[in-house]
Amino acid sequence: MFCPNKQQGIALIQVLLISAVLTVLAFFLTSTAKNQVKIAQWSDDKVQALVNIKSVESELLFTLLVNSKVKKTINYNNIQNNISNNWNFFAKPFVIKSKINQQVNVVIQDQSALVHAHFPDSKVLKALIASQGYSVSAVNSVFDNLLDWQDLDSIPRINGYESLNALANIRNGAVPDLRDFSFVKGITPKLLNILVNNTTIYAKGFFNPMYASKELLSAITNTKISQQVIDMRNKNQLTTRQFSQITGIVENNKTLFYPSNTLSIKLKGQVGKSTVKKTIIVELSPYANKYQQPINILSQRG
Repeated sequence: MFCPNKQQGIALIQVLLISAVLTVLAFFLTSTAKNQVKIAQWSDDKVQALVNIKSVESELLFTLLVNSKVKKTINYNNIQNNISNNWNFFAKPFVIKSKINQQVNVVIQDQSALVHAHFPDSKVLKALIASQGYSVSAVNSVFDNLLDWQDLDSIPRINGYESLNALANIRNGAVPDLRDFSFVKGITPKLLNILVNNTTIYAKGFFNPMYASKELLSAITNTKISQQVIDMRNKNQLTTRQFSQITGIVENNKTLFYPSNTLSIKLKGQVGKSTVKKTIIVELSPYANKYQQPINILSQRG
């Protein structure tokens, strides 16, 4: 017997099921569309952050070439003047605005303020190692191991580790990357981190302790003196004469209180939730000629 109410009930259930499926599908499509818009926005922000970094990098390198690093001068335009007024060469973060007025965080470290990894000053490097609690004999052993690891011969130093049995594990060449020191006998992870932060393979000519890190300053002076130097340095109140008076360090043929032209530059730009980082090590030649480029990129990451 025909039952209209039963048929109507089945039809209603079918309509509800179809509506439920369409609702779920609509939610899915909406969610997918939102995710795609979000991804597109992230990509757009990433590109903008990259543009900001490139813009600031170009402005900064140009300003470094045409301005004195110590005496602040007014040159060309307000952007360059702001850069030279705010910069420092001892890894204290500062901000530069891009052409579209967006901020890029910048950190510059003068490579002359680090210990040369290939040809280290024995007094400075030994003081740095000793500051980590090493005994005199352990300091001499680590220092000689570092040199034996990189020299070209197979003759061990007095405290070195370059015996016939060890030759297979000795590089006998200058390290291309500071983290290679992890393979040197006696280098712990903690000491490796100290060496990576305070040595360089790009230093040239002289050592500039005026822009050294707190770790290195404490090692070659003491904690109290290093903190006094850093406080004055951060306030832009430290002169070469004051530095010499406070630390007792004087300029000579190996030590010079002036920033070099070899610099590590770290750039970080953020737009929205997208972040772009870049690190370059450059050698600048303000008086470049046809035989020498004004900017030589020694290393680049990011």
